[in-house]
Amino acid sequence: MRHINRGVAIILPKQPYVDWANGLPDAGFSVTLDDVRHDALAVLISDCDTDEEARRHIGDLAEEIFEYKLWYWCTNENWWPADRSKARFWEWFDVAVHSEVLDPYEDPIEKEEQ
Repeated sequence: MRHINRGVAIILPKQPYVDWANGLPDAGFSVTLDDVRHDALAVLISDCDTDEEARRHIGDLAEEIFEYKLWYWCTNENWWPADRSKARFWEWFDVAVHSEVLDPYEDPIEKEEQ
């Protein structure tokens, strides 16, 4: 196994995300906070020395991550909240940062555009 020069941030939705998802015009079923936090988004970030530095990296990516999480649930951008600012991101998501990332595989990591 090899340590890679990245940290990982786990993006965990909060209740406002659930309320938005359940309030969509085409919501055919309700979800709970546990439902949306069960299989959370993991984002590789630059290797950071402090939690504050890691939060700054996430802050720089906040609007892009926010839009990804909205798109993941609803592709109709007309139904997305108008305010997708960094401040709103922190209201809608918790972030758990981990600094140790191991890659046990020899094959290269493949990247896809989203």
